[in-house]
Amino acid sequence: MQTLKLDLRHYETVAAIVEFGTMTEAARHLSSSQSALSHRLSEAERRLGTVLFDRGQQRRLTPTRDGLAIHQAATRVIDDLLRTEASIRSSVNDATTILRIAVGSYDCFHWFPGFLASVRSQHPSIDLELVVVGDEPGAALASHQVDIVIAPGTPEGDIALHPLFEDELVLVTSPDHPLAARTSIDADDLAQETYFTYSALPSPGFEYDRFIRPSHVYPQLVTIVRQTSAITELVAAGTGVAILSRWALHPSISSGRVATAACGPEGLPLQWHAAVRRNDDRPLAVLEDLSRYLQEQPNPPSQ
Repeated sequence: MQTLKLDLRHYETVAAIVEFGTMTEAARHLSSSQSALSHRLSEAERRLGTVLFDRGQQRRLTPTRDGLAIHQAATRVIDDLLRTEASIRSSVNDATTILRIAVGSYDCFHWFPGFLASVRSQHPSIDLELVVVGDEPGAALASHQVDIVIAPGTPEGDIALHPLFEDELVLVTSPDHPLAARTSIDADDLAQETYFTYSALPSPGFEYDRFIRPSHVYPQLVTIVRQTSAITELVAAGTGVAILSRWALHPSISSGRVATAACGPEGLPLQWHAAVRRNDDRPLAVLEDLSRYLQEQPNPPSQ
């Protein structure tokens, strides 16, 4: 039987560096020191006899072809190990099913603690794990990274969609912004604004497709910020504006940290769905509860 040249910690290191881009962020994710990760990476490259990353400017590490191969293998193995551990934990805790749930596009989790308690109370054999995914729920479901994605709009992929609730895309500004006093705006009002968005590629059915592009008037400056929570902080600080989900920003809106206005006289309705894998019956036990829970919260989304 042949023995591996690398240990699991080497694979974890490569996977984290590829995902986070810098040694600093990778070390923070792995709860390690930069020097320890740097030593571990050098050791992996020495054992394999190849370079796994090109060292660029601003401490960015770009994976080589060999680095990408190691990253892909590491992702598959680590996911398998995580699922095995979850299965073992579920049997130890007498829970027959663990469902991994996430929010697509938005990093908003204010709803999760209450829903977790509700599921544990009503379904003792089911436990939930919160997973963070990007704006491609179909890919996250296909790779079994997650079992349920609460997603805005109608995401693509070989998935099944279950309607949850109706929301609204709204302009978000700081409370003292000139547009904060408006109940609604036109796309022309964004012409002189710095505009934040989380996606470099406009998605069909969202604000660019339905509101900005038809006007043929575009914001003065568009800045891509991947995390919607970071966009919220930038908007609250008065550095720009954004058009985002009212439900996703509920805590910041309710506290008065940001102000909102409708986009156009009719607004921009937004339907949220629960996306699951086709022919996967396990999430069905909680989907009805999920829809009911989200709609029954104080100050629920507009129906």
